[in-house]
Amino acid sequence: MDRNTDDKATMTLRRTRQWLQVALALAGAGLAVLAGCSTSPTVFVAIPADASGLTKSSNFAMPSSPIRSDDRPPAIFKDESISWDELRPRILEDSGGQVLEELLLERLLRQALRDAKIEIDSAAIALEEKAALEALSSDPARAAQLLVALRDAQSLGPNRWNALLWRNAALRALASREITVTEETIRQAFDAVHGPRRVARLIVVTDISTVERVRSRLVAGESFAEVAAQMSIDSSAARGGLLAPITRLDPSFPPAFREALFNIKPSEISAAILLDNGYAIVQLREEIAGDDTDPAKSRPEDERAARRAQERVEMDRIARSILRDVKPTVFDDALLDSWRRLRNRPK
Repeated sequence: MDRNTDDKATMTLRRTRQWLQVALALAGAGLAVLAGCSTSPTVFVAIPADASGLTKSSNFAMPSSPIRSDDRPPAIFKDESISWDELRPRILEDSGGQVLEELLLERLLRQALRDAKIEIDSAAIALEEKAALEALSSDPARAAQLLVALRDAQSLGPNRWNALLWRNAALRALASREITVTEETIRQAFDAVHGPRRVARLIVVTDISTVERVRSRLVAGESFAEVAAQMSIDSSAARGGLLAPITRLDPSFPPAFREALFNIKPSEISAAILLDNGYAIVQLREEIAGDDTDPAKSRPEDERAARRAQERVEMDRIARSILRDVKPTVFDDALLDSWRRLRNRPK
């Protein structure tokens, strides 16, 4: 793969992940982000069973009715039934907490929509699917192909996919009231697509004494990638600390980190950078020049991108806020175990 193709693939992956970060609404999708800019845990929400968040014009299917114990068995193998009594506890242990959280969020979102006098119709949901396709590829055929692969990878059947789109539309409608596009956010959007980018490796640790040990090993000539793999607490450690290309104005990284990255030379290692929950050391690997696009000509597109970026941040904030203090009473032991594990998972 050549450099241009690789860059395009990287940017496509990054845009897709940005969309998924909110679409999957608080998901731990293993995104490569700097410690202190945490990603969210996966919550697939069901479309409200009473459809109170949807207008009558919606053509999207509602979830099926609850399973009854007297229904036919879910599966048969070699003429022997596999019962719901066998299946249900394992399903609840595996993903019951996640499903419970999505149901709670669904109800709270419905209430928030009612309070704000907002209705989510089929047009709003269709726009979410269009946004997902555009994030995957500018080629419609390729986007459709990638969407099939994405849905397969995330176990997004028709019900979950339609539910996910409804939830994203609901969050966007609530978030849009707080969005103000400014010249600064437009510049950030332009920079993200057309500005120079830097490829870096990253090490994140929790305390200053560990920083000193890391720097000692690097000064002694050890590979940055090897030290990152062994000592970094960031998700990029599995890739030897390698990050996707970063622009100077990228708001997903702390200003102190970006300033350090854009003030060092290739192969140079930064001083320790203070983060909210630790320290970072970054090494510049490569700089990719920006293009010659005229900001005046790209402004309409940049304005749309700036709005979308702010919506993503606000949507994530709303979802986190809604779920922060929920405390359902759980009677099923398997479901309670799954719920506790989910809520104890690092955010």
